[in-house]
Amino acid sequence: EHRAEKEWTVIRLENDYIRLAVIPALGGRIFEAYDKVTGYDFLYRQHVIKPALIGAYGAWMSGGIEFNWPFHHRPSTVMPVDYSIEKCEDGSAIVWLSEHAPNDRTKGMVGVVLRPDTNYFETRVRVSNRTPNKNNFLWWENAAVAVHEGYRLVFPPDVTYVHHHNDASHTTFPIASGQYGADNITEPKDISWHKNSKHATSYFSAPSKYDFFGGFDYVKNCGVLHIADHHISPGKKMFTWGYGSNADNWEKKLTDSDGQYAELMAGSYTDDQPDFTWLAPYETKTFSQFWYPTQGIGYTSFANLDAAVALDREKNEIRFNVTSIFENLTVTVTGADGRVLLSEEASMSPSAVTSFALDYPADEKLTVLLVDEDGYILLSY
Repeated sequence: EHRAEKEWTVIRLENDYIRLAVIPALGGRIFEAYDKVTGYDFLYRQHVIKPALIGAYGAWMSGGIEFNWPFHHRPSTVMPVDYSIEKCEDGSAIVWLSEHAPNDRTKGMVGVVLRPDTNYFETRVRVSNRTPNKNNFLWWENAAVAVHEGYRLVFPPDVTYVHHHNDASHTTFPIASGQYGADNITEPKDISWHKNSKHATSYFSAPSKYDFFGGFDYVKNCGVLHIADHHISPGKKMFTWGYGSNADNWEKKLTDSDGQYAELMAGSYTDDQPDFTWLAPYETKTFSQFWYPTQGIGYTSFANLDAAVALDREKNEIRFNVTSIFENLTVTVTGADGRVLLSEEASMSPSAVTSFALDYPADEKLTVLLVDEDGYILLSY
């Protein structure tokens, strides 16, 4: 209830493309993720620290990335964690954030990794059971994004339905209808658009064979993508407060002037909440997730750590983003019978869209290849 200025220890990771800020005293939260090329905060950037009663011990704040383990909105979400900084021979830097859960003595540690020549960052996770007992845990990375009616949720193309918490209700995606959570959808609507979620709700992705999901801001023409091995990290989700008095109340409780946010959440060993996996006695599990900003690409059709592509049949375009500088790339699009529909050479750099005109055959599956000058396939879809 009382505003005050306060100094925090902030660890900054920065290269030519992005800037990250980590605050160990706030649960090791990634407080800022800023695209230096476009000027876009690809994670929701708070300008106040204003806890509200959401977390397991009460206090919780919005913005950046919150690390959820061994259960959701963990007790220490705005409490200090141990940290250390590692500088690697290849020029990468890692901020290690670590703590143990006093209830079962499991240890959770994440390294926020930034490389010198890419615009993605890695969250490198180690969760350890230091006891002779079997223990459960979950791991969800909760990434906040600024939203409005022109923001769109991006799920992979094989996601045809979504489910709610506890797998309690389902609806088709992106065009939804029927009862879903608190929303009785009497007229079918496209729930990938944030404007069509009037009530507070969660959309957990159906199982997908793809390793990406994200969101895109059609007003700022920028977005964010998440990459992780779907065999290990299948959880893809958006939570929103929606619109109306409930959303307005939570916005007032959590921020002063930074506006609406939604949560793009990525789960490892789980695709719903609450849903847990196990650590055997003395077992350690290790895995990684990755995040990077996009620009100008719109609704992504496919993405990996090297590149993202959007096949836009409405505008007769194909658009690419890449995560490093690549010279002399070859772009090839072929039809179902192998005929070449597009063959172009281009150089690409992070946070810049490269687009080509493409006349799409009606109802025909296409194959896209992005290959570098040494023959390495950056993207195949």
